[in-house]
Amino acid sequence: MARLNVSARSSMLLKLSVLSVVTALSLGVGSAPVYAQSLPMDNPPAAHVQPLDIRTLHDRLNLSADQEVRWQAALDAMRQSHASERMNADQMQARMQTMLKQPILDLSALHAMDEKVRQQDAPLSEQSAKAWLMFYSGLNDQQKTTFSDAIRPQFENIAHHPARPYDPRTGL
Repeated sequence: MARLNVSARSSMLLKLSVLSVVTALSLGVGSAPVYAQSLPMDNPPAAHVQPLDIRTLHDRLNLSADQEVRWQAALDAMRQSHASERMNADQMQARMQTMLKQPILDLSALHAMDEKVRQQDAPLSEQSAKAWLMFYSGLNDQQKTTFSDAIRPQFENIAHHPARPYDPRTGL
């Protein structure tokens, strides 16, 4: 079992390396200075945020019957989106393994495969987002406050992530 984990990790690292090369090539060498920002020395380390406990949040919201239907629809859409994304990632990894056995890598095919997977995942991700927005719009102000307080740490963590740009982007 440990051998399987090492093999899975190494294949994932190889996949990420190849995708990084494809991404770097698609960005072009001329754009490198735009992305070459260093982290300021006074940057505090990112705080570890606990994952959102969706069951506890559900219990705290005290949903009505209509709200419960929307909650379940949002959960179902999210689960369907995640399952599809995992299946597509597994299929892409299997295809990539066969492509990596070739002596000369076909970067165009790797890029096309990545784009195809992104296009397949996008509609379900959008459907999930719309379901959550529909659920949120049906909450009263007290429930919205409870929901907002529960997800705020997640968004604050994203906003203060060390990889965020520090200088305004000028487009140059």
